[in-house]
Amino acid sequence: MTDRDALLDATCDDLLTFLRRSVPRTAETVSSMGLTLHQFRALVILFADEGCTTTDMADAVGVHPSVATGIVQRMVQRGLFERREDASDRRIRRLSLTPEGRALAEEVVGTARAQRRHQLETLDDSRLEALRGILGELIAGLDRTRVPV
Repeated sequence: MTDRDALLDATCDDLLTFLRRSVPRTAETVSSMGLTLHQFRALVILFADEGCTTTDMADAVGVHPSVATGIVQRMVQRGLFERREDASDRRIRRLSLTPEGRALAEEVVGTARAQRRHQLETLDDSRLEALRGILGELIAGLDRTRVPV
């Protein structure tokens, strides 16, 4: 193993530890709002990408389409999502937020942002700027790279 391999592995481990430790705090908040983590993710995704399909939702949440169908159905039953016929293809159903769903999404996004801000407050301005640059590179790289299977 090269020094670079060791550094990559250690960085992955640190990132996963951070995410693993931060998820339970998010889960507690989400649960207090009456949502599962998948429902929370679906709500945030639809808030950011109004008009997506259930298949798009499955890809974004990282679940099988049949699981996404169940998530969407529960959100429709709760009055948070609506399914609408696509104007150009009647076979396609687009998802949208109801007014109640939009209000909850705004609350959820605000809460999640506040939690992330609190976590980032430990960094000074120069480290925040460096982190933004690194995250920008990683985001740009998502479109260019495929993980080998």
